[in-house]
This record gives sequence, C-alpha cells and structure tokens, in this order.
Amino acid sequence: MNIGLWILTTVLLIYSFIKDKAKTFSALKKAAKKLWSMSYLFFFVMAVFSFLLVIVPDYTFDSYIGAGSGIKGVIIALGFGSLSVMPGFVAFPIGAALKIQGVPLYIIAAFTLSLMTIGVVTFPIEKKFLGTRIAIVRNILAMFVCIITVVFFKMVFGE
Repeated sequence: MNIGLWILTTVLLIYSFIKDKAKTFSALKKAAKKLWSMSYLFFFVMAVFSFLLVIVPDYTFDSYIGAGSGIKGVIIALGFGSLSVMPGFVAFPIGAALKIQGVPLYIIAAFTLSLMTIGVVTFPIEKKFLGTRIAIVRNILAMFVCIITVVFFKMVFGE
C-alpha cells in the first residue's frame, strides 16, 4: 500500500507539472515552507519530551502511568494529552518513547488520542472559528471517543 501511494503521488505530481509548471512549483514551494515551519514544533516538543525522559526517574513513570496505575494513569494521560492539540507526527514518536518506558498501550492510546483531538490551550481559537457551543461539544465528544478507545484497547490488549 505504501509503495502505491508513492507511485500515485509521483504520477499526479508529474501530471501537475505537465499541466502547469508555475502552479506546481508554487505548490511545492508552499508545501516546503509549511513542512519547514512545522519542523520547529516537532523538534521542540521532542527535545522537551526527551529532556523529561532523562530527568524523570523510571519509577515515577511507573507509579503515575505505568502498568499498575490503572484508571489513575488513564486520567493523567487524558489530562496531559488534552492540554494542547498536536499533530500525529509529534504524538506518535512520543507514544513510542512511552512504550519503551514500559507504559501500557491503553494509556499510550489515551495520551496520544487526546493529544491529537482535545485542546484546552487551543480552545480560544476553536471558539473564534467554530463558536463556543460547537467548540465545547467537539471537545466533549472527542473526550468520549478517547475514553471508548481506551476501554477498547484495554479489552483487546489486556495490559
């Protein structure tokens, strides 16, 4: 599947280039600028998280979000994850680092899913564009989806 997407993308890029060189170059330039601007966020978050992994002892992770933390660990993961909305390319490497630390998959699911869908810090922006009521409903529904996903992960993976 992955190779198919690369081939499709290449074919469509060549088609776009043949159709209109100027627009294609303009689009590629905008995409490169966007990728570059997002890389700062990625590296900053990864640097902060790596720093935390180094200074926080393993037993702290284990007691708060480790295998024995149960519902307390889920609530902590949902809480920290819902502070700000981050894209998947930031959330998934953090989840991988948590897995290396021995954090159960259902707690990683709670953290990464809430990190990508619920945003307390970004709420004012949502409120501005969506309206207060819709922004609140969207965040509440996202929290329910996170909780349902965590229950599903706990039942399937049983960690």
